[in-house]
This record gives sequence, structure tokens and C-alpha cells, in this order.
Amino acid sequence: MKLPWRKAKPMPEAQIVLAAEVIAKAWDAGEDAQVAALRRSGFDEGQARRLLAFLPIAFSRPILEELGVVDFDPNVSVSGPDGTFLKAKLMRQPEYVQGLKVARDHRNKGVMDHEVYKLIASSSADLNAVDNALNEVADVTGATIATSLLDAKIAFHLIR
Repeated sequence: MKLPWRKAKPMPEAQIVLAAEVIAKAWDAGEDAQVAALRRSGFDEGQARRLLAFLPIAFSRPILEELGVVDFDPNVSVSGPDGTFLKAKLMRQPEYVQGLKVARDHRNKGVMDHEVYKLIASSSADLNAVDNALNEVADVTGATIATSLLDAKIAFHLIR
């Protein structure tokens, strides 16, 4: 399967904060409504899809580190439209890179609405998995996290 890979364009911090606010406002309406809201706010289709996929991962990383996770797979596995799994580097996704910076800044000095941050971070499957492990009294100190995305729509918008 051949996908149209794109080159990364940097995303300013203010755009990440705006995107998070837009996503939070459309939270209960679902993914299609969130994409539409992001598009109305000036993001293109690829940015909107990557924001929805990568902001929860980025926002949860500082929390996972605080809980003792020390290693993160640099790749994300994505289920492609034909069911095969693809890999992409997280650090090539500008929404992830800047989202992680915003998350770290927010945890240190509060750069965005904390309720918006919590809503998006809490939707992370990685954070949910660690939370479940902690609820089972597992020790996650020194743990490694590998991230997978199951939404095939994101496969067309990854940057490699």
C-alpha cells in the first residue's frame, strides 16, 4: 500500500492551544464534528486528523513520566485502510512535537485552560493503560510505552 507522505510544517504553540480549545468545545459531538470545527478554525484536513490523533498522546506524556514511565517508543503504529500496520516517527508529526512542548509548558507554568488539557490528556489510550495497571496495583516505574492508532483515516495524513 502506497500512501501520500507529506513533509512537516512547524505548528506554533498558539495553534496547539486553539486546536485543543476547539476540540474540547466539540468533544461530545464526535470526531467528524471535531474535524469540521478544526477546519472552520483554519486547520487543513491533515492537521485536523493529526491533532485529534496526536494531542492526547502528547498531552499525556508528562503525566506518564510523572507516574514513572521512562521509555517511549519513538514510532507510532497505525492501522492502514487495508488493515496492514504502518509505522511513523512521532517526532515527525508537528502536532505531536508542539503538543508535547505545550503539555510540558502547561505542567510547569499553566499555559492553557487546565480543564481542556485534562479532557484531552485523559482521552489517551496510553494513559488509560497505565491507569488500569496502577488500579491493579502494578508498578509502572521504569515502564515502556508503545503507541498504536486504530483509526485508518489518520494513515493518509501521517508525515514521514
